[in-house]
Amino acid sequence: MSRLPPLAIDTYNFATLRQEGQIYIDKTTYIQNMLEAKMRYVFLARPRRFGKSLLVSTLEHLFGREDDDLFQGLDIAASGYLADVPRVPVLVLNMARVAGDSPQDVRDSLSGLVNKEAYRFGFAPSQDRPWDALDSLFFHLQQQSGKFVVLVDEYDVLLTDMFVNPLFSLSDKHLIQSYLRNFYRVLKNWDHAIQFAFITGILDIGESGLFSALNNLRYLSDDVRFDALCGFTETEVDTFLRPHIEEAARNFGCSPAAMREHLRTHYNGYRFTARSKGLYNPISYLTALDRLVTPQNAQDIILTGFPRPWVRTGQTHFLFRYIQARGEALTDVDFSVAGAKDALDLDKPTLNALMFQSGFVTLKCVDGETILDFPNWEVETAFQEGLFFNCLGKQAGGQDSRARKLMRRMAQALENGECALALEAFDRLLDGVSYMELAAESNFQIALHIVCSMVRSILRVDSEVLTRRGRADIVVETRDTFYVFELKLGKSVAIAMEQIETRGYLERYADEGKRIVGIGVNFVKRSNGDNKWEPSEANYEWDSCPGKATRLRKQERPAREIDELIVG
Repeated sequence: MSRLPPLAIDTYNFATLRQEGQIYIDKTTYIQNMLEAKMRYVFLARPRRFGKSLLVSTLEHLFGREDDDLFQGLDIAASGYLADVPRVPVLVLNMARVAGDSPQDVRDSLSGLVNKEAYRFGFAPSQDRPWDALDSLFFHLQQQSGKFVVLVDEYDVLLTDMFVNPLFSLSDKHLIQSYLRNFYRVLKNWDHAIQFAFITGILDIGESGLFSALNNLRYLSDDVRFDALCGFTETEVDTFLRPHIEEAARNFGCSPAAMREHLRTHYNGYRFTARSKGLYNPISYLTALDRLVTPQNAQDIILTGFPRPWVRTGQTHFLFRYIQARGEALTDVDFSVAGAKDALDLDKPTLNALMFQSGFVTLKCVDGETILDFPNWEVETAFQEGLFFNCLGKQAGGQDSRARKLMRRMAQALENGECALALEAFDRLLDGVSYMELAAESNFQIALHIVCSMVRSILRVDSEVLTRRGRADIVVETRDTFYVFELKLGKSVAIAMEQIETRGYLERYADEGKRIVGIGVNFVKRSNGDNKWEPSEANYEWDSCPGKATRLRKQERPAREIDELIVG
């Protein structure tokens, strides 16, 4: 097969992408529609790594283009509209370059950002306040060219930093917000000279007063017409990436349809409007596909599971650092839609709005009702990992080597059918969990579900699995086994085992062609006066059975009896 065109995984510059022959998912129809609708001041909020910076770069090269060939073959050129787009100076303010641990640092950094742009256009740097320096730069651009374009990328980086930076006091935060408000107000003052302005970031905080002067700002974040301005649709990936999908399927040993379903389950599902059909996060989709088109990497994915690029690029840290800084309880997250799409209150943002805007939850329609839910496997497992490490008191996603070793040990034990060793590893994992997080049977269920979900070699984990006569607590599927767990707290293994057998929890999997093991676990709460959970070697009992099956072996071990009944 001929060599596949490279995928644009780490390229955020439109010109570089086009010149190097990387695949570009054409978004120029959306841009044309936006310009034809005479939208001049536009705001778009999307999660990190969703293609916003590439969109900004595309707009930069569209208005300031020195080479029309960059757009040849794209929709905006084919429609003839490219000739109608005026060539004007383009001012790019990348707010990710603004940083500091004090209001003065932030102010100096803002001034530096403006002066770098002034230098790029051949103007002398200004010693004025940053908003005055920006005003001066606009004046020179207007004198030079009449009209100009302003693009603001990652406008909210400073604000998200302030959420979690303990060095910022409340007064510091308000002062920095006033700096930014003055800075963005300049855009309104030059309405007569600005051809087009585009502002993008993660969070929608415009109504909090940051853009209070920009009363002509058009919010596209929940405009269904521009839902796919960033992110990939199913149609787009099938149109532009079909050869890659087919090659990935061959390497993975499945049909192209099955490969599409794998990718959809792991990375699709973002919906920013109720009518959306679902979007892919570009960094996740392209990274996974790039690995799958290489046979060796595809084999590794078969063995270890699909990658989590969005997680591994650090995109989950902000949410959990914020939660830890605020002392929020993740187990009490409100998944209701109410307030999730509202602009954030900078002093006290609601957790469901923060999760929705940062991409952890998305809109989903269930039985005619719109709710918040995880978009896909990658995000759900990232949240569960953050939840578990938050309970352990670790930084979300941090490399806690002891915990990860125990998870690997637990996974290996389940792969080998060594249930006792798996539960011993799980028991030791709970050593670092506060007793307040283990106050009820459901807490142990949540913990077991989270840990199993974090293990890449485990194919599937489900909770509260319905059968004709009840609900199994946890079902874990490995390559050759279904493990059905029934958990009790302060009762007995016998009760758990009887429930597995009499309610037929294992019968559901009888035709799957895999070994089936039922496991009853009783967590025994020890008390030394303060009712704490005290993990120790003898702190749980366990047994396993398959309902209607033949007992294959029974063996005695210190501190517990193990009965394993296995469906053959």
